[in-house]
Amino acid sequence: MDTRRDQIIKIIEREFIGPDPIDVPGRIQDNGEEILSSDPPRVRYIAGILFPQKVKQDDNPQENEPEIIEQDEIEDKGDSPEKGNGSGEVLQDAEELLNLSNAYQQSAISLTAAVFPGNTISVSVSAGTYITCKETDSETGKEHSRYMRSPISWDNDGQPIELPANGTKKYDVTNNGHPTDLCFAITPRYSKNGCILYTFTLENTNVAENGKIRDEDCYFQVGFSIHSSGTFAPLPDNEKLNYSDEDYLSNQMMYRNVRSYAIGHGCAASWDDEKAPNISEIKTSIFPSYEIKPIVPAAISGVSLEMYRLSDLGNKEDIISELRHMCSEYEKWIRSLGEKLPEIDDKGTAMRHVNACQECLERMCDGVNLLESNDKVLLAFQLMNRAMLLQQLHYNLPLQLWGVDSEDNLFLENAVDQLPDIDNPETWYQRDKRVYGKWRPFQLAFVLINLRSMYENDCDERKIVDLIWFPTGGGKTEAYLGLSAYTIFIRRLIDKTNAGTAILMRYTLRLLTSQQYERASAMICACDIIRKENEALLGSDRISIGLWVGGDTSPNTMKEAVQKYDKLYNGTSDENPFVILKCPWCGAQMGVVNKRGKLRETPGYKKIKTGASKRIVFQCNNSKHHCEFSKSGYELPLYIVDGDIYEKTPTLLLGTVDKFAMLPYRPEAQSIFGIKNGKRVTAPDLIIQDELHLISGPLGSMVGHYETMINELSSYNSGSKTIKPKIIASTATISRASEQCHALYGCGKNNVKQFPPSGLDAGDSFFAIEDKTADGRRYVGILANASSSIATTTIRLYAALLYAAKAISVEKESERDGYWTNVGYFNSIRELGQTETWIRADIDEYLHVIYKRRYEDKLEGYKENRRYIWEDEELTSRVRSDKIPFALQKLSIQYPTERDEKKPVDICLATNMISVGVDVPRLGLMTVSGQPKTTSEYIQATSRVGRNKSAPGLVFTIYNPGKPRDKSHYEQFETYHSRVYCNVEPTSVTPFSAPLRERALHALIIGIIRLEGDDALNKNPPKVPSVKTIERVKSIISERIESIDSDELEATIEHIDSIIDNWKLWEPQKYQDFTTGNELPLMFPAGSRRNEAWGENRGFPTPTSMRNVDASCEAYVIENGYYQED
Repeated sequence: MDTRRDQIIKIIEREFIGPDPIDVPGRIQDNGEEILSSDPPRVRYIAGILFPQKVKQDDNPQENEPEIIEQDEIEDKGDSPEKGNGSGEVLQDAEELLNLSNAYQQSAISLTAAVFPGNTISVSVSAGTYITCKETDSETGKEHSRYMRSPISWDNDGQPIELPANGTKKYDVTNNGHPTDLCFAITPRYSKNGCILYTFTLENTNVAENGKIRDEDCYFQVGFSIHSSGTFAPLPDNEKLNYSDEDYLSNQMMYRNVRSYAIGHGCAASWDDEKAPNISEIKTSIFPSYEIKPIVPAAISGVSLEMYRLSDLGNKEDIISELRHMCSEYEKWIRSLGEKLPEIDDKGTAMRHVNACQECLERMCDGVNLLESNDKVLLAFQLMNRAMLLQQLHYNLPLQLWGVDSEDNLFLENAVDQLPDIDNPETWYQRDKRVYGKWRPFQLAFVLINLRSMYENDCDERKIVDLIWFPTGGGKTEAYLGLSAYTIFIRRLIDKTNAGTAILMRYTLRLLTSQQYERASAMICACDIIRKENEALLGSDRISIGLWVGGDTSPNTMKEAVQKYDKLYNGTSDENPFVILKCPWCGAQMGVVNKRGKLRETPGYKKIKTGASKRIVFQCNNSKHHCEFSKSGYELPLYIVDGDIYEKTPTLLLGTVDKFAMLPYRPEAQSIFGIKNGKRVTAPDLIIQDELHLISGPLGSMVGHYETMINELSSYNSGSKTIKPKIIASTATISRASEQCHALYGCGKNNVKQFPPSGLDAGDSFFAIEDKTADGRRYVGILANASSSIATTTIRLYAALLYAAKAISVEKESERDGYWTNVGYFNSIRELGQTETWIRADIDEYLHVIYKRRYEDKLEGYKENRRYIWEDEELTSRVRSDKIPFALQKLSIQYPTERDEKKPVDICLATNMISVGVDVPRLGLMTVSGQPKTTSEYIQATSRVGRNKSAPGLVFTIYNPGKPRDKSHYEQFETYHSRVYCNVEPTSVTPFSAPLRERALHALIIGIIRLEGDDALNKNPPKVPSVKTIERVKSIISERIESIDSDELEATIEHIDSIIDNWKLWEPQKYQDFTTGNELPLMFPAGSRRNEAWGENRGFPTPTSMRNVDASCEAYVIENGYYQED
């Protein structure tokens, strides 16, 4: 049994709450209770304390931030326990007790729970006090204090407590017959649904003398539990007015058996949810924990889905038979849902779910039928399977570093024995530790439902936006990479000369984009090798991939790329702008290798001459191991420079959503939409939006605005039909997806289909099931109400976790690895920056205090065996793009290491940059500072740890007692985490709101005109568009607004007219200006200053990013500003 997480939690509880008896002379009493000597108890412990009442205090020193205080789940609704006299007093008594629980330096903790009439309740209270003893050192004569712990235990002599009908019933808490100053109170709140809600309170009745706190007046390690003779009733759900919200109704149905049984006040409430609905015991919890079990891809009996057998190396009959069996099993499962319908109250919602599953089944069966009847579709499907197997085999090869021998020649230091041979599993890298070449059923099912829409570009299914909804780490990327490979092959089989961009794949974060580029590159390399073997069928034009991101990540021009390459090669710069650090086919290092002296090599990067110009290409150096892409004339089909991308039109274009804001400035980008010199040649067939939940709020509105242009540029008419690309999206966390997708893509709410569709219970959609036997991700809430500041809490937790990873008992040192690196997650750069300053000072110092307090500094070999902070890392927007891959490599270094090896990272501080896309399997520990602003962010960020079974996730969330929202999440910890996916907030996308039109409507107009225009139209000066062109643009925009937000139509048309009028009036001399020259531009970058020579308010400030950009402010240092008079 794996107890590592339990041990770590226990160490943290002993550090923060106590008691923490140390088995050394003078630190433990004869009865096993602890003796504190170095610190008084209120300094030693900072949580689980009840202070005396009426303490004089300044404002809560914990940092406050203004925010809306959320209502408790429990509101005073329904009938009071006893109408008439006394009801006001009941509420007043209850509020006074709750005020004691909610105060800073609280004097009480409370639970509110629902009791069925007739059930009796018993209680169990525990606490500790510390008695100060003065002692004189016989040698020095100095007096010092020792603090002796005395335990308190009370259960009302085993008798049930009285539940009052009115007023508050109080019991004096005794300890072995001796009085204490603790009091246990029971207050009725109200009745509802046949049960009565009571608040149970443990109160310290001591009153601080002169407002001063003494340790003797405090109670430590406080807690109580309540036991019912029957079972507790679930608390009433919040009432929701909008019962037409389908997401809400679906969640209510699927989580109908997951209920809340208590709420804490000044503490958290906990119960054993595995026993639900038969909950008979509820406890207070100072540091609550909850384990969210993993939702894992389901296996289907009799279905192996091996890529090799499904490829062109297998046979058709076996392929069709296995896929039909998968469909048959899904059909049986759907039929079984009907047996559950009688137990469900909301039959309408249940039938909606069943119908969605049935529709999905029909699309799957249609895909199998198409495979059986159409040879091109079958071949494309088979080639896709071979490409995906090759992608897995080659992408998982380790990074092999170049070394320099005694003669200054390069060699691979850790070369694999041989590259994988698809026909020989013995050559597959670490095949005994990895699973290669097997689809998860949901991945292949997703490909099946989209086979027809990729083959028949005019079919109705092209209008459907398919949304892959699957928990993080489940394999969503593999699903849409598989569909991408199929799209590439079916497109070439239909027309082998169609070499334009087939797929647009978009991400929101540069870290995610760069990581996925590496993975997708392996798939593209596999596709191109297959194409090379089958040129007669698939054409001679290469299958390639482009990375289209901002200039901070990769060069925008080839001239810039050559200049940066020269600086890198010559050693005048360490900045590597070329993103690719590893050959996607063989794993050999690409990039800088330092040789003797100041000489450098750049294996994988080559500068070549083509005519009078120079360009950078990527070609692997690993000829010794016969890497296909080391052969002369066969470069890696990778493009990262904008100019290359516009010229080569890579088959798959991967980029950030922000880059699309540059379209109005870059008419040459029309080529990626299949337009050459204003004429339609081809068009993309597939648009993929990963991490859809991030396309929300202001960013989502901006993306939706530009989506009008992208939709137009990607569409064309064929006869009477308009052909549009298929859109798919993926996410692990989203609410009201149909509304969001419709606002973004104008697809219609009914044309948004979640895959896999939900069943009738959370955690079972046939393709995904909750694995209740596996270790899940365990969350622990940290709220230290007695801490002097949130800084103190953070420093002590980070130090204690460093200590714990070294202190836990394990069989092998390598078992510490998953918890060796603490990933610190922050909601802002400012908060992260504070913690960064503590690492080498406060945290390191407190780590030493922990060792000293436990007398471990007296042990032999202490300095060699204790924990130190050797390495810390940062993953934020402050980190230069070319440094991020190296940071991720450092995070992959495992513990333990040899003395001369690089050490693993001890602390990694990060912001939401890591909330998507970071996959470092060894990471198992995270500390979240403050409840993130959205549940979606919380789920995504914490899912970065515990992705490997060898290190189940452990997440500590630090709550700030001074922030009502943090405290609310803490008090409802188990309720929140048990239904965490229900708590994902819906997002708002308003692509044509007035502020957004003011910012970017002109960009939409100019972009459509320029990117559909020919070279002559895009020459300076910009001509005012013709009436026909203007009416056409109005029609495009009007159609989109009419579909998604018709209320904004009239104002938008007026705004368009105003933009055209200004264009005519200004008579601009050029389209754009990035230099603020004197010639008046039609557009200039938003956030930059207008040139006074342009005239007042002339020229459109135009976004260069989808995100808000404020005007920059320049500051100058005035030297010698003050002079002393003679």
